[in-house]
Amino acid sequence: MQLDEKPELMAPAGTLEAVSAVLDAGADAVYLGGKRFNMRMHRSSYNLSDEEIGEAISLAHQRGKKLYCTLNNLIFEAELRELRQALETFAELRPDALIVQDLGVAALARELCVGVPLHASTMMNVHSVESARALKLMGFTRVITSRDIPLHEVRRIGEATGLEMEYFVHGDLCICQSAQCYLSGQLFGQSSNRGRCMKPCRWKWALVGSNGDGRPSTQSEGHLLARKDLCLFQHIPALVQNGIAALKIEGRMRTAEFIAPLVKAYREAVDAYFADPAHYVTDFETMSSLWERRVREFTTCHAFTNPGAVSVDPSGRREPRFFSESAPEPRLTVGRHDAPEMAKGDLELVVRVSSTASAEAAVKAGANAVYIGGDEFVRHATDIRAEWLGDFAAQMSERGVRVAALSPRISDERDLAEWRWWLTELARVKPLGIGVSNLGALQAAREMGAEDIIADFSFNVTNSVAADELSTMGATRATASIELNFTELQGLLATSRLPLEVIGQGPLPGMVLEHCVIAAATGDTPQGVCPMNCRRAEFALHDANGQAHRIEGDRRCRNHLYMASDVCVLPNLGLLAGTRLAGLRIEAQFEEPGVVGVVTGVYRRAIDALRKGQPFDAASGVETIRAATGRTLSDGPFAFDKVRRVEKAKELAVSA
Repeated sequence: MQLDEKPELMAPAGTLEAVSAVLDAGADAVYLGGKRFNMRMHRSSYNLSDEEIGEAISLAHQRGKKLYCTLNNLIFEAELRELRQALETFAELRPDALIVQDLGVAALARELCVGVPLHASTMMNVHSVESARALKLMGFTRVITSRDIPLHEVRRIGEATGLEMEYFVHGDLCICQSAQCYLSGQLFGQSSNRGRCMKPCRWKWALVGSNGDGRPSTQSEGHLLARKDLCLFQHIPALVQNGIAALKIEGRMRTAEFIAPLVKAYREAVDAYFADPAHYVTDFETMSSLWERRVREFTTCHAFTNPGAVSVDPSGRREPRFFSESAPEPRLTVGRHDAPEMAKGDLELVVRVSSTASAEAAVKAGANAVYIGGDEFVRHATDIRAEWLGDFAAQMSERGVRVAALSPRISDERDLAEWRWWLTELARVKPLGIGVSNLGALQAAREMGAEDIIADFSFNVTNSVAADELSTMGATRATASIELNFTELQGLLATSRLPLEVIGQGPLPGMVLEHCVIAAATGDTPQGVCPMNCRRAEFALHDANGQAHRIEGDRRCRNHLYMASDVCVLPNLGLLAGTRLAGLRIEAQFEEPGVVGVVTGVYRRAIDALRKGQPFDAASGVETIRAATGRTLSDGPFAFDKVRRVEKAKELAVSA
């Protein structure tokens, strides 16, 4: 790497005062958000008005610096008109770039803010060359990569695509993969993907595992998901050598007095390194000052390797603020709403499974489509191979049943290489849909010539423009965001031209973690020699209400944390049937074939009854599902008491 171009030093600002302070401290660029549509929406006194943004842009440009505006949360269908107005304002203000998450925002920005560069927010969760390449085709010039990949992988992405790579170097960290945390949205109606996270990751949790005799045993207690703050001050040379174009400091909700010294410290370190790289050493006094002024303890997180237990602080002693407390999940509403007439067209019953026997059981019970695979969980290993899948798909085609193979939810370079191998194995399986969970998997499927591509829930589709963008990229169907309530979903379904399905039964994900909670409890790390306790017992995280959130470890040692209750829309199926919904999906990847058959059969009979205009006994169906799965059931994101839950969340945020 040639030492001839300094990386850009990016500073956050939540007020005009902070803009001036960080520029004085040496920032090359400032990023900030407006009063609408950004990922820091908790404090009304922060974020800038349109007029103030104009002043901030002028202030930065007068000093020869840049100013980037965040428009980086998910947008609901009902907000598209207001989004267009915001984009028209930015078109007049001319910031140096827009930082975005939502594919719909990206599409409208290209239309309304011609000439304003697009930067992919870290909420786009880019892990691979393929993901970045897809974004480049969409007009992006810079990628803020996932915070869960090491620097050497970021370098590879930049070199392979020619895009600028931006990397966080200091500040707060989420423990969950970006844009894949749904706990806050489902518990409080306050989505972490919309800048209103109530931070359940900061709660006290108890890791409970079952012994060989099935009895639960507490393995560890404390703030088990409380990630320390990032600090890469001692690693300026590594950041430069890995081709990072922009060093990003986090903290838009911090005061000018807090942020300015951080910016000054990194400014002086970068300048010192480029002035004399052969003799550069980290300044001890500056590092000591950063340490003394820290909010939480420090970590380098994933910059170099999977840090394991050392990246979290179970004590909770340095947590500056708790945004919420443990809350019970939404109850199941039975028989509260009359079913409207079923919409024209057939509502497909889709079942996701992980074994050949479960696939066959789903079809026998009446499934119209079977989705296979995705993340492979160590306690639910799949026996599905290409030869069997070829025979199964051919037989199902004759019966009019769709079959699709799903990609892993997170796809770094290793995942993508293995996914491409699997796609090659499946090339002779006809007909077969390909389900994709991220832009990298979608790009790989396109390059392999897949014709029927299903964009999964992890794309967080919340508006019709985003759905159109996926369609342009090759998707033939998509799964709606699992955070949409009935009203929000209806708005999306009414306008989307891309067929949409929804997950209506089964376990819903709360988080996906590169961090292994199970290994951390014993001081181990997936990067070392792990005793693989995840293979010996079942584990769950229990919250303060005693609700058990199951943990499933996948073959990459990622932890998938689920909601404590399974979603069940059966009692309110008529509301969905009266929309333009293309498919209702049952998540049954953890169920035995007999259970798959029972649950699928209940929904098959209910859908058939609705189609014929006949009543069905929802209460009896619910009891049948509950008895078969042994799980508690919930309205999930479709909670009818969501208004009350939102108000409760606001009370907690104010009192915290």
